Amino acid sequence: MGHRRPNKVTQLDIARLAGVSQSTVSRVMAGDPKVEPELRERVLQAARLHSYLPDARAQSLRRRESGMIGLVIKRPRGGLAGDAFFSNLIGEIMDRLHDAGSRLCLELVHGDENEVSVHEALLRSKRVDGVILVESVVHDSRLELLQRDRFPFVLIGNPMRSHVWSVDNDNVAAGALAAEELIRSGYRRIAMLAGPPGITVSEDRILGYSRALDAAGMPCRIWHSDFGIEAARLVAEEALAGPMAPDALVVLDDLMAMGVVLTAREQGLRIPDDLGLVSFNDTHLCHVLERGLTSVSLNIEALVREAVDCLMAQIRGEGPSEPRRILVPCQLKRRGSSAPLPRGEEALR
Repeated sequence: MGHRRPNKVTQLDIARLAGVSQSTVSRVMAGDPKVEPELRERVLQAARLHSYLPDARAQSLRRRESGMIGLVIKRPRGGLAGDAFFSNLIGEIMDRLHDAGSRLCLELVHGDENEVSVHEALLRSKRVDGVILVESVVHDSRLELLQRDRFPFVLIGNPMRSHVWSVDNDNVAAGALAAEELIRSGYRRIAMLAGPPGITVSEDRILGYSRALDAAGMPCRIWHSDFGIEAARLVAEEALAGPMAPDALVVLDDLMAMGVVLTAREQGLRIPDDLGLVSFNDTHLCHVLERGLTSVSLNIEALVREAVDCLMAQIRGEGPSEPRRILVPCQLKRRGSSAPLPRGEEALR
């Protein structure tokens, strides 16, 4: 005789034990906030006593949900290699989604591929229940597509004039924060190595940088670069050439700052003595330099937490009906690349 398998506790069993309908058990397990507290507690107590765990796949089928959240990132082939910011971002999103009972569906768009068509394919295939958008642009047709289809999404970035759910830092203030650090440190020819034109995070930081230099009576000089070390290295070669080369740079992110570091070394420039540097994202790359890279921390954990919670609330039909923009504070992490002020002057702050 074979061994008999123990009977599995079902949702119907929990309903009988708790003295409620099976649909009430289903609503409790789905986190429906409209279930009366006393009924919810009866169901949860019965579930705990009998070690009942809902079948996630069956729940997903009943709700016609895939349990997947989409994220599309546009980079050339190999463009994510060594990108500490996106590694951190993707890791945080995966962890937060796991806690919410969902998984990440990651799509990479290369070269001239149309990012909107990838989102259209995700919507048509019904592979995902919602979408997280990153790297918004000034005229973002992805927003129009998702709004038209009334598909749940949240943007990590600046939606500009679009009325959508978004989570962001105040990147204008962050750009000013980075520039002011170099101004206080005594640099006088402060330029900016920005990202591709039209990327809102880059445009916002340019605006903050420009305002800080205008307030200090200094001229603004801006170079644009594609993302990545090599692209930034090549643009830095141009920016750092000639007698009027900048003595400090605000760089769009830590990875691009490493490209600037490579060019500075090739040209025999010392950081921070000959060239001050401040960048953004506060990744582990900041510790590659001997004295460290000053960088603005964007508080990635809080950004992702707000974004995922906002998206899951939309999918479940919870929370406010009107979209809003959530701002997460950022913080300058001062290290050796921005030549800290003497102790006496630092104490006066």
